[in-house]
Amino acid sequence: MGLTRILVKVLTWMCIITITLLTFIVLLQVITRFFNYSMPGTEELSRLFIVWLTFLGSSLAIYEKMHLAVNYFVNKFRTKYRRILYVLVNILIIAFYAVLTYYGFMLSMSAMSQTTSTLQMPVGISYLAIPVSGLFSIYFIAINLTGSATEEEGETAS
Repeated sequence: MGLTRILVKVLTWMCIITITLLTFIVLLQVITRFFNYSMPGTEELSRLFIVWLTFLGSSLAIYEKMHLAVNYFVNKFRTKYRRILYVLVNILIIAFYAVLTYYGFMLSMSAMSQTTSTLQMPVGISYLAIPVSGLFSIYFIAINLTGSATEEEGETAS
């Protein structure tokens, strides 16, 4: 459990830092445009931070079990079959994230030779959020599968 707590704290702090920098950059961009000056690179940086914040935040949502769930059909099953359904669905989600991670890594590596127009930063850095988030998500789903998966979590996630 120690590794999981460390990863969650690191992800949380990465999200906090990213949203703080994003807020500062957008505020700076608005202020400078008020004086008829547009700071170069702020749009590219804000786009990069939004992409990373979205993907890292989705991994945290998986850990916290805050992702969207439709439980209407799950609740139609008897209690003993809900656990089986829970495991099967999570195995499918892990397979999806494995494919996403693999192809996200391939996409980010192929885009590393391209650079952004203003900051001359590799485009692959934005795409790298996909496999990084995929790995975190796979880990958190696996931890949730090995942990206690109760029917109550399905009832609370509306």
